Amino acid sequence: MKIKDLTVNASLDIFLLVKEMEEDMTRNNDSYVKFLLSDGENDIHGIMWSTSVKKLGEGVEPGKVIKIRAAVRSYKDNLQLNITNCRPVTDKDNVNINAFIKDAPLNSEDMFNSFLQEVEKFSNNDLKNIVKKLLMDNRMKLIYYPAAKKVHHAVRGGLLYHMYRMLKNAQSMACVYNQYINKELLFSGVILHDIGKVKELNSSELGIVEDYSKEGKLLGHIVEGVIMVHDAADKLGTPLEIELLLKHMIVSHHGLEENGSPKKPMTLEAQILHYLDEIDASVYQFEEALGNTSKGEFSDKQFFLGNIQLYRNEL
Repeated sequence: MKIKDLTVNASLDIFLLVKEMEEDMTRNNDSYVKFLLSDGENDIHGIMWSTSVKKLGEGVEPGKVIKIRAAVRSYKDNLQLNITNCRPVTDKDNVNINAFIKDAPLNSEDMFNSFLQEVEKFSNNDLKNIVKKLLMDNRMKLIYYPAAKKVHHAVRGGLLYHMYRMLKNAQSMACVYNQYINKELLFSGVILHDIGKVKELNSSELGIVEDYSKEGKLLGHIVEGVIMVHDAADKLGTPLEIELLLKHMIVSHHGLEENGSPKKPMTLEAQILHYLDEIDASVYQFEEALGNTSKGEFSDKQFFLGNIQLYRNEL
């Protein structure tokens, strides 16, 4: 059975992957555990009352598949599992964890190699060298890292997939708006804008983020990205102008101060990078929601898109 097949008031036993779990307390100081669970295609929230993470024991933890006994409930217009019992899987269950992992639609190695091939075309050797260094230095993590803990591209290889789609769009835009764009600088910014996420997030090789790292909580991926560019530039002797432009693209790619950017975009390449990032993140959220919505129907409310329901047209 898949999450998309669940109906309200159904009772069931089901195997699901734990993506997140968190202990909380009721007003009466009774502990309970909240889950985010996945079947490899879709996610669902679950809750187990009158228990604690310690009571659930080893094996019921993020990154593990567990067997759940639950009833399906509706909560704030979304389905939720009211869990009565759960346990780790055993060999007798014959469960393949990879069946519960959602991957980016494209192969990570292929995407990574496509970045290297594009960078090799650069005529500016300083840009070529710094981008190649940062790619190669972080290759192992980039192959499996998601782009976020949740919201957009939160899948194995999601960070590369996010970068890949942005680069494809950047290549097209550089042909249209070609009067003042330095396309090699734009492409470099696209590839490096989220490089700090490999330090911001603690991800397993399954692409599951259990939590933010200490650096992620104290600094965030924007600051980490700037540090990584600075360190690479220092080792390579990169000209200050190039180092500064790359840093500016990283610090401004969220666009507005209230969205986490210390600076607004002040170069054309930084402005285009910001909009490419916004487009790809929001389109991905639309794709995820509409993929679980029938034609002519509305999706569940999408909290990170302003709590709106999305309509899948009948065309």
